Parts: sequence; structure tokens; C-alpha cells
Amino acid sequence: MTQANKVLITGGTGNIGSAVVAELLQYDYQVSVLCRSEQSAEKALKLGAQVISGDIQQPEVWLEQLNQFDGLIHLACGFGEDMGQVDLALMQAVAQAAAERDQSLTLLYTSGCWTYGDHADLITEQTPKTSIPAFQWMLDSITYLKQQSGIDLRVVSPTNVVDKTVHSVPPILLWELERMGQPCVPESEQLCWALVERENLAELYRLVLEKGLSGEEYIAAGDEAMTVGGLGQQLSDQPVKVVPVSEWQQVYGDWAQGYGLNQPFSSAKAIKELGWQPRSVF
Repeated sequence: MTQANKVLITGGTGNIGSAVVAELLQYDYQVSVLCRSEQSAEKALKLGAQVISGDIQQPEVWLEQLNQFDGLIHLACGFGEDMGQVDLALMQAVAQAAAERDQSLTLLYTSGCWTYGDHADLITEQTPKTSIPAFQWMLDSITYLKQQSGIDLRVVSPTNVVDKTVHSVPPILLWELERMGQPCVPESEQLCWALVERENLAELYRLVLEKGLSGEEYIAAGDEAMTVGGLGQQLSDQPVKVVPVSEWQQVYGDWAQGYGLNQPFSSAKAIKELGWQPRSVF
């Protein structure tokens, strides 16, 4: 067992977070979840985790309790216009608290595939990053954290996360099917996305916690390259409609620009260094 056996998770009741909680509990970790509402707390308790009451926008309320944990897995993201400012302020508060600890805090920071930009070739951790504007703040927070004492930083970069119980496609394709009455995909049916199933991703978080190296990043891709046209055809016998990604941005927000990126990904590093076993979502 890793020394980081007492872990606090932000976003622990979300799609990814609830899978990570279940994975860690299965391996006898002591898991607590930061919860800002009664509904979130009830869900965390039902998962089997303990509850720390608090909000990522008010770290001063709960940050003193961070001393009781060996590790922090940061999964929470508000998706508001100020999400970058909120994230950096939280990381600054965490770094300040970590600097006063006797032992460094193991921090798993969640980045994202859209920080890499558009690429025709297989993307690895060494590929230069050109983030879409909406998520440049992830790279800024990572740069900041790497400079902080008291932080053992490890970065996990999931590709498009899917749920095997819900068609195994990114949720936006389901939203579009409901909105438009037929499968819709952005830009071109030949556009490539990489996918990872949420429970398979949770296994990688555990392995990064146990075996990951300080300062290193690990990409999670169960399927390295799936055409969006093929994903759309999984949902309906109706013909697939191609729309400009700018239409999705108008409907869902600027962050949806990421769906217009061509992004085949490799998880060779996680496989080789951590023993992660990626699984196809289909």
C-alpha cells in the first residue's frame, strides 16, 4: 500500500470522482470527499466515503483539515466563466497549507486532453501543448504547482470520458441526439477522438497515486482514436449530421470548442511505467 492511504477528493461525487472513490475504497484506502451540499454529502456517504463539508471557492473554511490527509485528488471544476480563477486560488491555498506540513502532500491534478490542441499524429506526454483558450488555466495551475515546495505533483490527463452504462459515448452526443432528433457530430465524420471508460480511468488514478513519479503526467486513453461519425452511428439508425463546432459553442459554451479538435492519443507511458491496462469502451 502506498503511504498516501488517507485521501481527500474534490469532485468526488461526479462522473469521474465517484468511480475513483469506488476504486480506492476497493483497495482499502481511507477516502473523504469534499461536499458543498447535503445532496453531495448523501451521495458520498452512500459510496462509502467520509465527508468534509466545504466548497472549492472557499478553501479557508476547510483547508485546516487537509493536514489529516496524505493525498489530494483534485477533480472538481465549476465550468463557470471564473473556473480558472477559482482553480488557481484553490491551488495557491493548498500550496500554502502544504508548505507547512512535515511531509509533502501528494497531489493528483486533473488536466485534460483539450490542453494539447489539434494534432494529426498520435499525442503523447511529450507532444507540445496548444490549449484551447477555455482551458489554458489548467496549464497555468500546473506550472504554478510545479514550483511549490511541499507538493508532490502528479498530473492525470483523461481523454473523453465515457460511461459504459450510457452508450459508451461522450455525453454531448446524447445531448445533441435529444436536441436535434438525430446524431450530430462536429466538423467532419472523420474527426478523431480518444475515449476512456470512467472505471478504467479510476484504475489509472489509483496507480498514479501508488506508483506515479513526482512532476510526471499520465495520459488515459482506452481507445486511441475513434471517428466521431462512427460514434454517432452507435446512437441511432438516423443519418449522422455534421455541424460546425461553433454551433456547439453557442449552445453549450466556449469550452465545447474542444470537441472540434482532432486528437488521437497514446497511453503507452501509463502502460509501461504504471502497469495500467487500458480497455476499449466497445
